[in-house]
Amino acid sequence: MSYFNPERRTRKSPFPLLILGSLCVFALYYAFSANQKTVPVLPANAVQPHLIRWLVDNPESWPSQEPIFNHAAVRRIYERTDYRLLWFDNYRLSDTALDLIQQLKATSSGTQSMVDYRYHLGHFDRTLRDAPQRLQMAAVLDVLLTDAFVSYARDTQLDNLKPRMRPKRDITPVSTLEGGFRLASYPAGRQTSPSPSGRQYFRGYNRGATSGSNSDDRGDGIDRSRHYSSGRSSYRAVPRSSYGSSYSTRGNTSRFAAGGLPPRNGYQPYLRSENGLPSVGRVPENSEGPYYPGNDPFGNDASALRYELDRYRQIAASGRWRPMPPGPAMTIGAKHPHVALLRDMLTLYGDYRGYYGYGGGERDKFDRGLHEAVLRFQERHGLKADGIVGRETRKRLNLSPTARIRIIENNIRRREALPTQLGERFIQVNIPAYRLKYVENDRVRLAMNVVVGKPQHATPEINTRVSRVVFNPTWTVPRSILVKEILPKARANPGGMQRMGYRVVNGSGDHLPLTPQNLSAAGQGSFLMRQLGGEENILGRVKFEIPNTDEIYLHDTRARSLFSLTERAYSHGCIRLENPRHLAEALLGPEGDWDQWRIDQLTVGDETTEVRLKENVKVYITYWTSWVDGQGRLHFRPDIYGKDGLAANQF
Repeated sequence: MSYFNPERRTRKSPFPLLILGSLCVFALYYAFSANQKTVPVLPANAVQPHLIRWLVDNPESWPSQEPIFNHAAVRRIYERTDYRLLWFDNYRLSDTALDLIQQLKATSSGTQSMVDYRYHLGHFDRTLRDAPQRLQMAAVLDVLLTDAFVSYARDTQLDNLKPRMRPKRDITPVSTLEGGFRLASYPAGRQTSPSPSGRQYFRGYNRGATSGSNSDDRGDGIDRSRHYSSGRSSYRAVPRSSYGSSYSTRGNTSRFAAGGLPPRNGYQPYLRSENGLPSVGRVPENSEGPYYPGNDPFGNDASALRYELDRYRQIAASGRWRPMPPGPAMTIGAKHPHVALLRDMLTLYGDYRGYYGYGGGERDKFDRGLHEAVLRFQERHGLKADGIVGRETRKRLNLSPTARIRIIENNIRRREALPTQLGERFIQVNIPAYRLKYVENDRVRLAMNVVVGKPQHATPEINTRVSRVVFNPTWTVPRSILVKEILPKARANPGGMQRMGYRVVNGSGDHLPLTPQNLSAAGQGSFLMRQLGGEENILGRVKFEIPNTDEIYLHDTRARSLFSLTERAYSHGCIRLENPRHLAEALLGPEGDWDQWRIDQLTVGDETTEVRLKENVKVYITYWTSWVDGQGRLHFRPDIYGKDGLAANQF
């Protein structure tokens, strides 16, 4: 029988199928590789309609919250390039664009937020994590890159000009020294050799200067004298005669007027060595530096609030107030129809008082005078004073006079519930302002930021006094925190919690290890849980005991980063202090041998020291969403706990 006879073939050959499958796999791989190497080509005029609409026909339709600071210059640039993308290579940013962004970041390092905002660096950081997925996103990014390039070019060109060559509108003389006028943009040592980089100074503003929204002017008012010893160290403070010439401002105002106050950080105090001679010692890391008492008037009386109440009633009755419609963020240099409305609104509130001699005249242009008014408004409302009219500033601007009348009325009642005279020495903590003030003879000697309770753990309003100051305090964990937070952590990691100083305390006061049996007894309420004093203690290094039924304290904290936030409601009800050692010095200074050096020594190690105050210092924990300060400025704050019953002020 033949080999090709079907009856004789019992198995088919696999070679044809293998060859066909290999060809299919090769074809698919080739197609995939070719597709990966294909770069989409951006149509030449794809963005032209968008750019013409945003820059020429209807600037109100600009889709981004980022404002265009140099609108006219940007429009001219795109007119000359036929409204094409300038910073993209097809759908990717070009190398030139990446170089520009790197230069802008290097230029703005260590500067104020307003400079970063002018260069749109925050927007670039958010946008460039991924490539733009839509054509409109790419067009917005291209326009903002052009705007940042124009801002940087102008800033650099402005710094290359010599002081006498500067236009008059950008010159801000601040003093007349031997060499003549000194410009605000050229501090001492720079006016003869301006930097060509354009990195630090522009338009009369010093980018490197630190913002002082919460700074206090201080002058030495406490007599810190004599020495002390603790028996554990030879570290002793020097009498005022030894170091007063270096740090005291009393009788030495001319020295500090010329050279500035001594630095708050990094100072080198004079200590007394073993042989009794002054020597320079290393400052403990936990030190807050010298305490210089302030001298601002306290104010905050009900009669000033009644005057403001009448003023806002007149504003509401006049019908002149108009809310600001939604729109882009605005800051100095912007030109927008909303600028005129902003100017009218701030004039009505009393923040804008003319053009301040800055040569303003265009109602739609955000000039220097309006910038100063916005800063004033933001400071009065507890906002970040950056001069940028963004979303949060618009919300506060649009709080109607009728709503503000109701807020003022509520706060008049709260102020009248307190004594007319609060005392010669007292502490006021205003919860919505996240602020503490220590007052002597109606003068604010010390002010600091605080952290208050979350809405679910609201800090109560209390009238009490300071009974004791405790250095390196222990913390007895409240029952609610023990069950919900501490016990689960202790059961999961008993060794770590033990190293942090947590101990179980029995009825006899003995400290027990964190064994399962002891933790179970603590969970049932038979034992307590306590954290020993020291570096890891949740109360920090200083605690101020104020008798009250809510177990509320004023205390230090390890979470220092919270004090830089605008909204600071993060605690379980207690009040965390930004500068507790300064408050301890202010309270204990009049009672004897207490000064910075002694307090610094008592806040190291883990030994607990309690000091009972001899003089009565009252404490008022208030809830004021509106008040008038000692300079006659009316302040408003959001109703963080909803006590005003006004949803418009809860934000």
